[in-house]
Amino acid sequence: MHVYDHIIIGGGVIGCSIAYRLAKEGLSVAIFDAGKAGKASMAAGGMLGAQNEFERENPLMEMALESRAMFPLLRDELLSESGIDIELRKAGLLKTAAKEADRDDLNKQFQFLSKKDASIQWLEPEEVPEVEPYMTSQTAGAIFLEKDHQVKAPLLAQAFLKAALNAGVHIYEETTVLQLLIRQDRIVGIDTPIGSFYTGQVVNAAGAWSSQILAQTGFSLPVIPVKGECLSIRLNDAAPVKTVFAVDGCYMVPKRNKEVLIGATSIAGSFDTSVTARGMLSLLQRASHLLPVLNEGTVERTWAGVRPQAADQLPVMGPHPSIEGLHICTGHYRNGILLSPITGILIKEYVTGCPEVKKRLTPFAPARFSI
Repeated sequence: MHVYDHIIIGGGVIGCSIAYRLAKEGLSVAIFDAGKAGKASMAAGGMLGAQNEFERENPLMEMALESRAMFPLLRDELLSESGIDIELRKAGLLKTAAKEADRDDLNKQFQFLSKKDASIQWLEPEEVPEVEPYMTSQTAGAIFLEKDHQVKAPLLAQAFLKAALNAGVHIYEETTVLQLLIRQDRIVGIDTPIGSFYTGQVVNAAGAWSSQILAQTGFSLPVIPVKGECLSIRLNDAAPVKTVFAVDGCYMVPKRNKEVLIGATSIAGSFDTSVTARGMLSLLQRASHLLPVLNEGTVERTWAGVRPQAADQLPVMGPHPSIEGLHICTGHYRNGILLSPITGILIKEYVTGCPEVKKRLTPFAPARFSI
């Protein structure tokens, strides 16, 4: 009989971060993923947009800022634990109003953020190329967020996965969870095509698929898939260094070797990961308007991923409303990479009984949807 202290459903960057932290506490942990572990997180741009994402007060902002601050030490830790460099780049982010109609919204965000952090700069159109020379001056202005850095998302996912393995986590790939095993309103394990596995603690971290896993419990979790298409361009000569994020949602993230990631479309309710001509055309038009140098590059690859979005656009982290020992950690939407360090630590502390962390997670509790 297979028995574990903790079972994690979902091997994306969130699930692997949680499993890694639990295993480091000496607990026996298993991850079950219906596909390849880490794959769900590989589509991300890797932005650490702890300020970029927020335009008004939000219960998630403090957590996002705290998680962003963890990355320098996390880079060193994961390099030591896994041998993988997550490629943390500290060039900052330019949030841009691509057209005049976006300027007011951007200015409101600047007013909100600059009251909290004096390092944030407002740039008039002619000042933008002074901060990123490859950007056009044909915009309606920008704000420079010098602390919103970036990592390479596939490498972060691989590093958490390998660190988890090295810490003793058992990984079951291409192993679908067929059903949760529940006795008298308490979780006792999971059933899979290769047999049953037993535990008193399950964390459902299956991203956009989390709702399906919970269907048998009678709890309808309003987390939907949001498809996002992306592509990357390889430049021949010099390349931009700063992330560029337009108010309309198009972003450009420079990586090593003169590669620039461009994303992302947003198609709610779709698990389809095909890449459409319409999506690529939209992204290329918007991206090349802001960074004309992209027109001279070569298309390296195209892909699509699926992000989990909750109805109120906040993560869902905490206990199942009625099943003891069943925990939910999903709905990170565009911020899974950014929030992965702090999520692993908080969920580890929460499931091992820390009352302060349970209180801190109250705004994100699944029960908010069962009222």
